Amino acid sequence: MTIYMNSVGDNKPAGCKGFTLIEILLAMLITSILILGVNTAYRQAHLIWSNAELKRPIYHTARLITETLRQELSCLYIPPMNEGEDNVFELIYFPNEKTELTFYTLTPLWKGSLESSRAAKVRYKITRDADKEEILLERFEQYCGGEKKIGRESSDVFAVGLSDFRIWIIDPNSSPQHPSWQESYHSKDTPPKALKVSLKWGGSRQVSGVVFQTVLPVPCRGSLVP
Repeated sequence: MTIYMNSVGDNKPAGCKGFTLIEILLAMLITSILILGVNTAYRQAHLIWSNAELKRPIYHTARLITETLRQELSCLYIPPMNEGEDNVFELIYFPNEKTELTFYTLTPLWKGSLESSRAAKVRYKITRDADKEEILLERFEQYCGGEKKIGRESSDVFAVGLSDFRIWIIDPNSSPQHPSWQESYHSKDTPPKALKVSLKWGGSRQVSGVVFQTVLPVPCRGSLVP
């Protein structure tokens, strides 16, 4: 008896074929579009993250300044002042020259501590560094015993590279229905109702300009005598 063996090629079903060149090119095109979309989304996310990281130190400094001001203004100290003495609360603004804020507080939070509750005269002043041509925000502090100043005034640089530092206040005598913001204020016994603080940093090649603005209420309304 004779047995005939089929060849391997005879087992292949009729009509079976591989991918055509057009199908392969179409698949490659779709894959390229998907990869391009993922890469674009990643680059956009990376740019947003990089921009946020560059601005993070600026926002940290702005929060430090405003939160320190908020806590110091919540514990204003208004000592009895003799004739000829400085105002206990003063805001000075000269366009393109300087902005200066002066007040007395029971809790100077930068040099002092919450536990000490030691009265101090605090000043915030914007100055210009002639050597580096930068605008600096300096904070001055001098401890007080009653209405008398104790020791020397110390200072710290709070912010560097500012393009503008501005403060407005609401006069306590203004109408509650129509409060008006003012850029200067002087008083020996009455603080304002609120402060609006604006900090502005100029832009650079790495980061765009940043403006940080907030309103700080002043809860103290009368004289505080320890």
